[in-house]
Amino acid sequence: MGPWLWLLVLSGGALGGLVDNVVGMGFGALSGTIMVGGGIAPIVVVATVNLAKVGSGAVAGLSHWRLGNVRWAWVLPLALSGSAGGVAGVLLLVHLPAELIRLAMPALLLVTGLLILYRFLPFGSLPAVSGGSSEAASGATSVPRRWHPALALPGPLGLRLAGIGGVAGLLNAVSGVFGPFATAAVVLMDRSHPRYAVGTINLVEFFVASAITATLFWQVGLGELRWGLAVPLLVGSALCAPVGAYLSRRLPARALGILLGLAMVALNAWALLRALA
Repeated sequence: MGPWLWLLVLSGGALGGLVDNVVGMGFGALSGTIMVGGGIAPIVVVATVNLAKVGSGAVAGLSHWRLGNVRWAWVLPLALSGSAGGVAGVLLLVHLPAELIRLAMPALLLVTGLLILYRFLPFGSLPAVSGGSSEAASGATSVPRRWHPALALPGPLGLRLAGIGGVAGLLNAVSGVFGPFATAAVVLMDRSHPRYAVGTINLVEFFVASAITATLFWQVGLGELRWGLAVPLLVGSALCAPVGAYLSRRLPARALGILLGLAMVALNAWALLRALA
């Protein structure tokens, strides 16, 4: 791997890690977009992104925990169901035709980018993550202005979280994307400040990515992994994860979310056109 590609992947990991820890989404989507756009096979992209997520998830989870952004009651149901959904997704992924996946992945990431834009544009369904210092210091929660009671699913909290984790784990296995669905769903379900969803999902990704990576190794072997891509992804993300966790308490996330959404829509539209050509 040439130095320019290494720097590009390192920058993608750093940007993805920063945005992911501020808004709860972006690392898998952004890094997956870069690699799919570069012509790398989808199953290799998923394996590489999830291996990098094992390390970055550990750093991010620790950072959010130390800053009080983790709701421990949410971790177990999300982690168990997310891991189960991820394993099921891997078993599905390895049996699908490569050409179908090459078309489906940029299409899924394109839709994800549109959902991120909807979330963060002024008419979207969720507020920006703002971090006033007084709220951060007190740990007080706030009710999102655009919270939708209709999206608060019935049933016990653990069951609702398990449903979210299972779907997000399945999506992560086939596209490397966990945060966009899981974070948005938890924020829509819960009335507390979105930083708790961001911090908890970042911690849960460590367990889900570990399960998916182990299953991929079992199914396709170590030869399918691009170690030269996984290392700069992990290094870039680990360097920026603590900064992102801190910023999730201090800065509004709307601008970062909009930029991420625009980048994903543009890059994946291009990748989809290339796959169709």
